[in-house]
Amino acid sequence: MAQELLYDYYAERIGTGSPVLFFPAAGFTGSEGLNIAKYLEDRFETHLIDLPGYGRSAGIDKRWTDRLLGEWVSEYMDQKDLEKADVIGHSLGGAVALSFAVHFPEKVNRLILLDQGHKPFPRIPKTEFESFAYAFPILNLGARIIGQSSLKLAAPLFANKEKPGGLEEKFSAFCKKTGIKEDPFIRHAYMNQADFSVSALNLMFSFYNLKMRPLIKQLKVPTLLAYGTFEGIENEEQKRTEYHIQQLKEERLPITYRPVRGGHYVHWSDWGLLTDIRKFLEAHTVTRS
Repeated sequence: MAQELLYDYYAERIGTGSPVLFFPAAGFTGSEGLNIAKYLEDRFETHLIDLPGYGRSAGIDKRWTDRLLGEWVSEYMDQKDLEKADVIGHSLGGAVALSFAVHFPEKVNRLILLDQGHKPFPRIPKTEFESFAYAFPILNLGARIIGQSSLKLAAPLFANKEKPGGLEEKFSAFCKKTGIKEDPFIRHAYMNQADFSVSALNLMFSFYNLKMRPLIKQLKVPTLLAYGTFEGIENEEQKRTEYHIQQLKEERLPITYRPVRGGHYVHWSDWGLLTDIRKFLEAHTVTRS
């Protein structure tokens, strides 16, 4: 009897060789990892996967947990007949990748976290949502108590938060705000952002409630953590990052730490990181930092 398929996915594959799964940040499709996929394409087949509810992967209405996120990735691998893979995730996609690595370590060769897992998501996420962030705790409480109907009421607030102006102006403002230089890969990802949906909002608020520190402490697989230092960008966030990185290093987890002088979009801030990602994936052993 054939196994019932619970989820529907959209992914683009680039390259040939060992499988790599890439999961993007909130608001982006899998194409956010295009620069990584192209850099690895001679030795790795990278699956650029849209997150559930973002882009063209189907969402679900029930609340996501780290276990459910891990099962979502596991079923993708089962559908594609993949026994093991390397896994890369940025931001929200990093939470998905981390959840999978913790709950299904037997399916993971190596894990790469791009600015995720080393510090908790702020209760008031000003960097991500500016002044609107102050409404986040209230909206989250409504989602927990009332459920999907609350998310449907909140959806217009998120869908209409874009500032006026043309797409080119918005793209330039995004690069300036995040401290990255414009290039074709970033432009492609920005111009092809995921369509907004209530299912995407459901995933976002589920991520808001994940406990990242207890989760990352359960890691058993070799992991490369590339994190933005925020040096010269946000003094408060720089100090917060330094504190949490030091705390995490004391846990002596199987993590190699790679600081990136920049902000949240580490794979766009430092192109030397692509070389380190490739070396990490090709290495037979991992040295703890």
